[in-house]
Amino acid sequence: MNARNTAGPRRVGIGEWVARAIAVVLLVPVRLVWEGVKWCGRVLVAVLVFVLEHVLAPVGRFVRDWVIRPVWGFLKDMVWGWAIQQVLWGMVLTPLGAALLNWLLRPLLRVIEEWLWQSILRPALTALVHHVLVPVAKWSWKWLLGPVSYAIAVSLRWLWTWCVVGPLVLLWRWVLRPLWIALAAILYFGWRGASAIVRVLVVVPCAYLYRYVLRPVLAALATVWRVCVVAPVSWVHRTVLMPMNRFAADMLGAVFGR
Repeated sequence: MNARNTAGPRRVGIGEWVARAIAVVLLVPVRLVWEGVKWCGRVLVAVLVFVLEHVLAPVGRFVRDWVIRPVWGFLKDMVWGWAIQQVLWGMVLTPLGAALLNWLLRPLLRVIEEWLWQSILRPALTALVHHVLVPVAKWSWKWLLGPVSYAIAVSLRWLWTWCVVGPLVLLWRWVLRPLWIALAAILYFGWRGASAIVRVLVVVPCAYLYRYVLRPVLAALATVWRVCVVAPVSWVHRTVLMPMNRFAADMLGAVFGR
């Protein structure tokens, strides 16, 4: 560090001075010119913006609001509303169209209907139909459409017979009918078997139970009921209640009279 402090200032050579002089001579004017151009551009843009915002825009709005719109309204109302619609359309085009319709189009249409249609087009169409279209249609049906239709009908019938009816017949004969017979047999023998099982397991035991158990028990209960309930009640009614009723009736008759 002491060596650096004690060292003197660095000497600049001639080449470095020449380079600095060339840089100052060549680059400084170019930079000055560039800065001047930038400044002039900014000034020009600012002036244009100022003129556009504070001069041209108000002038444009003034011209639009006080010149163009009134002129457009006048032209629209006067030229279109009065000149074109009323004068041109109402006084010129409508009478001209009516005159053309009455003096040109209707006579022309009448001529076309009466002369062109009656004299030329109708006979031509009649002749075309009778002498061209009808023979062509007959010939086409006889030699083209008829054979083609017959061939199509035969083909469809053959396809229906061999592709629909035949497979359905075979399906019914070899699949559906055996399945139906097997199902009917299963249902029949299943019903018979179920009936036999129900008869053996339910009906016969129930009948045996009713005949040998419930019926004697019910008969015994009926006998007991008749002996223990019905007979005493009948005896009481016959020997007690009926004499008491007759005695009460006789007493009431004797007291109150009949």
